[in-house]
Amino acid sequence: ENYAREILQLFSIGVNMLNPDGTVQTDSQGEPVPAYTQDTIKAFAHVFTGFTYATLPGAKARKHNPPNFQQPMALYRDASGRDSNHDKGAKRLLSYPGAVHATLAAHQDGNTDLTQALDNIFHHPNVGPFIGKQLIQHLVTSNPTPAYVARVTKAFENNGSGVRGDLRAVISAILLDSEARGRAKSSPGYGRLREPVLFITNLCRAFNASSDGLLANQAASMGQNIMNSPTVFNYYPHEYEVPDTDLEGPEFGILTSTTAQARINFVNTLAFSKIGAAASDSGTALDLSGLSALAGNPSALVAELDRVLLHGTMPAAMTRSILDAVNAVPATNPLRRAQTALYLVASSPQYQVAR
Repeated sequence: ENYAREILQLFSIGVNMLNPDGTVQTDSQGEPVPAYTQDTIKAFAHVFTGFTYATLPGAKARKHNPPNFQQPMALYRDASGRDSNHDKGAKRLLSYPGAVHATLAAHQDGNTDLTQALDNIFHHPNVGPFIGKQLIQHLVTSNPTPAYVARVTKAFENNGSGVRGDLRAVISAILLDSEARGRAKSSPGYGRLREPVLFITNLCRAFNASSDGLLANQAASMGQNIMNSPTVFNYYPHEYEVPDTDLEGPEFGILTSTTAQARINFVNTLAFSKIGAAASDSGTALDLSGLSALAGNPSALVAELDRVLLHGTMPAAMTRSILDAVNAVPATNPLRRAQTALYLVASSPQYQVAR
């Protein structure tokens, strides 16, 4: 039942019925309409019975094989080839207009039950808006308009050739939408906080970093222990609201005073030195030669950082503030000028919130 609940709640349709634009459907009392019930969870749990780890090479198949993460799970079959560990009863799954396989017939093979159950989920009307909105949040902005979500849902439901669930069409719809492209986005509610792993890799990529490792520890200090999410809900909830606002900001779910300071400390170390080296490696360092070459012209230096990191959106007041800091460094020390400018831009909210 735990996995049945997770696949519905977290990975496919969510807990409430959704409109194509991602807004929640409500009943006559204004309450959200549930997408499924506990009986639905139990039915899916019965679908998943009889599956175990794939049999290890040379081993004999058992009802409960030892862990094997190299191959997909498999349906256990006894010596006579029957899937005797799979529940053979009829199963009532998700019901919705035009539902596919809403009821699974009794006595079906376990693999048939599984295939039909996944089709039942895949064709649920929630999948497009539920998955589409989260992809928009990860790739473009945390607060897409309902119209934006609806356009992505439409692409999910039909790629233009009658195919449902074409990921290429969905991603194209997200990245080519008018809310993702065009003029600079200046609305206070637009954009998304860079999650630690992207904050780190984006900055390293921008300046051709050389690295022998140690970056995973940096991400962990910012609240994202790579490959070790604290719960199945990911590192942060996808519906997290920024405190004291009505804006969604999933990545803000792991932004605290401690992790915010860790972000700035990371930029400081990377800009002015390198991420500490262990005995077995040389650490992580940026190539600032290009910025240093511009240090004799502070305006050109700041403009280059604006182009590379902020895509030409640096506010005038920010530009003046950074120019003052750069000019305070002697022109005889071009590297320190470059480091100072980089630190101030990369640690700023304007960079940490991607637009």
